[in-house]
Amino acid sequence: MATLEETADLMAQNIAGLMMVFTPEGMMKAMAMQGQLQARAAEAIAAGRTPAPATGYRLETKRQDGEDQVIAIHMDSPDGTAEMLTRWREVEGLWKVNDLVLVRANDAEGNPVDISGSTPASPS
Repeated sequence: MATLEETADLMAQNIAGLMMVFTPEGMMKAMAMQGQLQARAAEAIAAGRTPAPATGYRLETKRQDGEDQVIAIHMDSPDGTAEMLTRWREVEGLWKVNDLVLVRANDAEGNPVDISGSTPASPS
């Protein structure tokens, strides 16, 4: 069985291609987040900017909450940085994301980016 860290590592590398990593609740949140991120990318393209892909990431185990593990995924790109909190739950021997929220984003200069409409509720 994959460890929690190995599963989180896989997810950070390819969120869209790893739908098996999500519980049904986590999948709904991921789909909502994907739609919002696509809308932001479309806005950037309309303004003449091409959004940069992620160039790196790191994982940070925050805490255990009951049977869940809260993991922060920090992502980097030439456009800036972002932090997403994820709540992982072991389901039938596999670690799956049950909740996720984008909690912070900074532009390339380190200035905060407004993410107020990004996702509801936090896996706090």
